Amino acid sequence: MSHELFREGGPYRVRKTGHDSYEMSISIPPGPDGMLARECPRQDCSPAYFRVRPGTGITDSQIQAFCPYCRHSAKPSEFFTKAQVEYAKDTVSDEVTGAVEGMIRDALDLGPSGRKKIDGGLFSMEISFNPDRRTPPSRPIEEELRRDLTCPGCGLEHAVFGLATWCPDCGADLFLEHVRKEFEVVGKILAAIPDRRTALGARVAARDAENALEDTVSIFETVLKIMTSRHLLAKGQSHQEAVQIFYKTVRNTYQNVGSASQTFKELLGAELFQGFDDAERQELDSVFAMRHPIAHNLGIVDRRYLDRVRSGELEGREISANPGRIERTMKLAQRVLEQAYARVFAPAATPGS
Repeated sequence: MSHELFREGGPYRVRKTGHDSYEMSISIPPGPDGMLARECPRQDCSPAYFRVRPGTGITDSQIQAFCPYCRHSAKPSEFFTKAQVEYAKDTVSDEVTGAVEGMIRDALDLGPSGRKKIDGGLFSMEISFNPDRRTPPSRPIEEELRRDLTCPGCGLEHAVFGLATWCPDCGADLFLEHVRKEFEVVGKILAAIPDRRTALGARVAARDAENALEDTVSIFETVLKIMTSRHLLAKGQSHQEAVQIFYKTVRNTYQNVGSASQTFKELLGAELFQGFDDAERQELDSVFAMRHPIAHNLGIVDRRYLDRVRSGELEGREISANPGRIERTMKLAQRVLEQAYARVFAPAATPGS
């Protein structure tokens, strides 16, 4: 008696491809938000993980996809996450287990109860088959903390988990879109301060303003580091060589307006503040200087801060992080970054480059 392990068709579109071989099509379930996880296949890519919304972006005849972090290109099918691969394997394993159980029942001619009694007169025998209860494969566990974006070129809705550069579908340079999103978050924090002051008091509102300032400086520093890394790698520096340059030259110089200008000129060969006057640079420098007492001294003015900014504030007093001033500084920092990025990368920042 012959019995096929699988019936062809069904929800997994089973197809027999040989004497003992079958082909299945496993659909990966999207997350609660309707997005599918993707992961760059390059081992040295970080963070590698991102998500896309099916039905947006390039929907017809897509032959290659891109990593939004390193722009590695490959077939879309090569961007499955490790969790999705495990889910597919578990699904196939579950189907095989069910098929084998079915073959055993058929071979022993067992009924729905899984039991069969054989009566031979003086002797009788009962056969039973009680396999462990099967549990369906767990859905892939996806990360939640993310940055959402829609590519203005192809319309792909996707989410990344770090400052990314490229559209996963069309490969367009979206770095400045991600930077704008980061500054939008800071803007929302600042806009909510009046309500937070009313609901939670002046102390909490002051902390919100300080956090917004720290975030602004952090975005400024991170964006310049990413730009520097990309420029060095494009010039032919190895990853290890770039790491050494960061260790010896970059360090934390991008937290300070003066040293940021020098480092940027030295490593990227461009003026960071081209088109900005001295008053704008001084304002940016003055507000950025507030970060030190906020981050390292609970917001208390110390001698190091006074020596640097020459302000009229008193040592030992709490620094005044004015939300309006921080918002102006945030917008100024954003303009500096956008214009610098355009000068350094605009010639190469085209889709398919």
